Amino acid sequence: MNQLLFENILTKFPNKYIKFAFAYGSGVFKQLENQTQNNKSMTDFVFVVNDSIKFHDENLKLNSSHYSFLKYLGPYYLNRIQSDFGAACYYNTLVPLKIDAEKFLIKYGIVSEEALIQDLYDWDYLYLSGRLHKPVRILKKPAPKPSPDTNTSTTGTKIDSNAEDINLNYSLDSVSKSIDLALQTNLKNALHTALLLLPEQFSLFDLFLCITSLSYTGDFRMIVGENKQKIENIVTPQMERFTHLYRPYLIKESIENRLELNFENGQVCQSLSQNAVYHHLSLLPKNLIQTIINHKFKTTHYYDLEEYIYKLTNRIDYKDIVREAASSIVKKSSLSQSTDLTIPADKTPFIDCDKLLFFTMEEAASRTMSL
Repeated sequence: MNQLLFENILTKFPNKYIKFAFAYGSGVFKQLENQTQNNKSMTDFVFVVNDSIKFHDENLKLNSSHYSFLKYLGPYYLNRIQSDFGAACYYNTLVPLKIDAEKFLIKYGIVSEEALIQDLYDWDYLYLSGRLHKPVRILKKPAPKPSPDTNTSTTGTKIDSNAEDINLNYSLDSVSKSIDLALQTNLKNALHTALLLLPEQFSLFDLFLCITSLSYTGDFRMIVGENKQKIENIVTPQMERFTHLYRPYLIKESIENRLELNFENGQVCQSLSQNAVYHHLSLLPKNLIQTIINHKFKTTHYYDLEEYIYKLTNRIDYKDIVREAASSIVKKSSLSQSTDLTIPADKTPFIDCDKLLFFTMEEAASRTMSL
């Protein structure tokens, strides 16, 4: 699909509530297993909205057939299900669309701006944040928010806005400041985590495999129903895009003498000193480091974060500990997202109906009491 076709697809939805939109997956960028296939893959979209209730309300009027039976609950409850179940993203899947003479099959998720930003910073779910570790095609960019100091850059190295595929760039020229900073932080989170998991010497290909695997480790779909070579199939044809995406952050680590790299031959050598390990651990996203502390050190009460990071730095098994924590986050969110919110259009989903019934009855009661 070309950019114009992607933008035409957006016109089929309540565009005024969509603040930021992107497409991802094999329907956007070719993967090895489907490069030679003629059949069209389902294309995945995510719409970041500034008002989920209003978006669902208008989308139900425009595209009621996209929803499962949950549409009968109305926009208010759809928003509550979106916020309280799964990974804070409501998906309509297996949706047929026709643009001019072309027919498409798409899946699209609706997420609030606040929920997306929180997941990018903290990895609460490592779901959409995991999708955004990889190259995506940005379809709609909100107008940048004015800054008091327009000469101040938010990062030490700004991604080249004149690059061949500008949709891969996360810069203040392309998205609003709040989303931009969250996107960049998410990439840095992924890099710090991957460097903790990798040995002293590795290749850029190994790095991008490790980063891509973060959002699949622990995902039951990689055991049941997914291509076991999916990660390599994603990375191999997109090495140039991955390099472009992470280049500024790799350069920063190199300047600060934590790694040596050669972009020409793709070889990397990193420092495994105590100081380097402590640096990466101290910059892990909030939910990941809390998961490590709660699971490994068996504490949920008040603790000195610096003290526990120092303890972790001195453990020979810190790599396994970080990997297990990331896996537990992904496992929880993948199970929840798959059973609760990825629901085919006009189909009855496999969800916990008792939980949903209790949720709707409890909310109805609370609304009655407030009258």
